[in-house]
Amino acid sequence: MVTEDLGTEYHQQDTNYYCGAACAQMILQECGMGHIDQSSLYTDNHDHSTAEAGWYTAPDGLAWTLNHRQSGRYFVLDALATEDTTSRMIAWTIHHYRVAPAALVFGSAHWITIRGYQANGMPSSSMDVGYSLQGFFVNNPWPPVPSGAAEPPHSTGDGCGSGGTRGVADEYISYSTWQADYMTGASGGLWGGKYVAICDPEPPPDRNPERVERQLPKFDGRELLDSRAAVELSRRGFEEAGLYEEDAWRHALEGTEPGEPQLVQRLDRADQFYWIVPQMRNGRASAVLNVDARFGDFRQGRALPDSENTALLTLTREEVDERLHRKMHKLSKGRGGLTLRPGIACISRHWVWRPCAQSLSPYYPFKMVSYGDHRLYVRSDGRVFTALTPAGRGI
Repeated sequence: MVTEDLGTEYHQQDTNYYCGAACAQMILQECGMGHIDQSSLYTDNHDHSTAEAGWYTAPDGLAWTLNHRQSGRYFVLDALATEDTTSRMIAWTIHHYRVAPAALVFGSAHWITIRGYQANGMPSSSMDVGYSLQGFFVNNPWPPVPSGAAEPPHSTGDGCGSGGTRGVADEYISYSTWQADYMTGASGGLWGGKYVAICDPEPPPDRNPERVERQLPKFDGRELLDSRAAVELSRRGFEEAGLYEEDAWRHALEGTEPGEPQLVQRLDRADQFYWIVPQMRNGRASAVLNVDARFGDFRQGRALPDSENTALLTLTREEVDERLHRKMHKLSKGRGGLTLRPGIACISRHWVWRPCAQSLSPYYPFKMVSYGDHRLYVRSDGRVFTALTPAGRGI
């Protein structure tokens, strides 16, 4: 197993639509340009997107910014026909050029920075299809910097990545989860059906691997795995992924005990569930590991920083109830406001999630609340929403 992780400095997006600007900030800082403010980077991204309207940060705009805000490198927009070719371009850029690419994920919704990869061997060229990818290390700039925080401006050692609503830097995504949930192809428009990333220039592979290795699922998926199975499978999957060999991950798991697993249902996919299993040390989570709740596959993980308030999935029913009754909730499309009476709302026992404007990370799910014919959603940080809305393009 080979791991290459550039350790690209993590920063949150300053607003709910600055993901492209945050990725540009992280990549340009790695190129030696310092911490350029996200507002000017967003303006560059947005104003130099000439191919198609309707984006916050379009692929051509982000490529323009990365090329014109530094010298010495040349970035290329790869909008390729298969996920495999784009993923290999990402791995080659990290290995050969030693710079983190940006990738468009969740359809056309969101930009993230890819800081490292894991494979059974190093690529020998951009066209090499003889190695198998195992996973990616990513910097997801979501959630946005909370109001009242010191940033912006950003700097080395700022609050970004310190956990909770400040995001987490050390995040690993298994390759199967990357394929199924993240690099799914742009949804419609000029780049519709293409797999998009901004990489350093090389020709992409012109052929597919001769044989694609697929692991059979551990279970048949007929029943949901219980919490005890989730605990065992999460640790086993973590070990099989070889993450104990990485310093940040080994430190995050040494001396821990599993906390209470939390079940999450995907709202946008029929019959899909995952467990989030916290790993506890001294009463707080130092890592979280995700496994598929039907088939038992290890999906992804986060090594949490050494700071307080890093665990978010701790809302009790009483806390959810209190947030629901704190104020009148404004409904959409001129439907007025909704006041909830204590003790009446039906609050889901499990969590729910889908990629949406209110959450672009599977680690920030919601409690779903039914009140009459209304639905409300209480995010894991306590914020209440009366609807989950589709994310814009490139937010």
